[in-house]
Amino acid sequence: MESGSDKKQTILLVDDHTLFREGLKVLLKQSARFEVAGEAGTVQDACQKAHELQPDIILMDIALPDHSGIEGTRIIRDQLPSAKVIVISMYSKMDFIIKALQAGAIGYLVKDSTPEMLLDALNTVSQGHYYFDHTVLEEIVEYLMEQHLSGASISEENYAKLTRREQEVMRLVAQGLSSKEIGSKLYISPKTVENHRTKVMEKLGFDNVIDLVKYAAKLGIINIRSWENAPL
Repeated sequence: MESGSDKKQTILLVDDHTLFREGLKVLLKQSARFEVAGEAGTVQDACQKAHELQPDIILMDIALPDHSGIEGTRIIRDQLPSAKVIVISMYSKMDFIIKALQAGAIGYLVKDSTPEMLLDALNTVSQGHYYFDHTVLEEIVEYLMEQHLSGASISEENYAKLTRREQEVMRLVAQGLSSKEIGSKLYISPKTVENHRTKVMEKLGFDNVIDLVKYAAKLGIINIRSWENAPL
């Protein structure tokens, strides 16, 4: 029996391999929390289905016949900002991960992840958190540690330009909290959180969460190693 509402979270599957989509449908059919609302094999079809179905979550492959799934993520997030996109791909390199985040994805899985990881990812992003499987998380931690230990000093001049509230929002965003959770902690609306977040990114000159987290780690605001035991 589901807690709270009985309404299931709807999912749009985007992958050009029919057998892979069928496998995901079989897995998700057993879930009490999620249901497949539709499927697509191209970015064009995915954009149309996303507009028609308004899914809660989109599982997006990168290598699609017409366009990259990263570009598809960007287009869909522009037309449907509430949709939560999990990229599910064969690739786990940092350039793909960063580009996916820049496009608006909040989750990243490699295709050899276990069914348990997929369900964990769906549960996590449905609550507004970022999620990366262990393979991807190791890549991110290694990348951030390399940047953190590179010896380059960091100026706090831009950080000092942030208001006290913006600094609070920056720290909580870097910890992976959703706008709703940040709003609850700071007693402000999610919309106000989004406004502060936009200002923070503009003042610091960042356009993705990875850069923000790297900066926060260099300032000593967050502990990178804590990522290894919890999704973003």
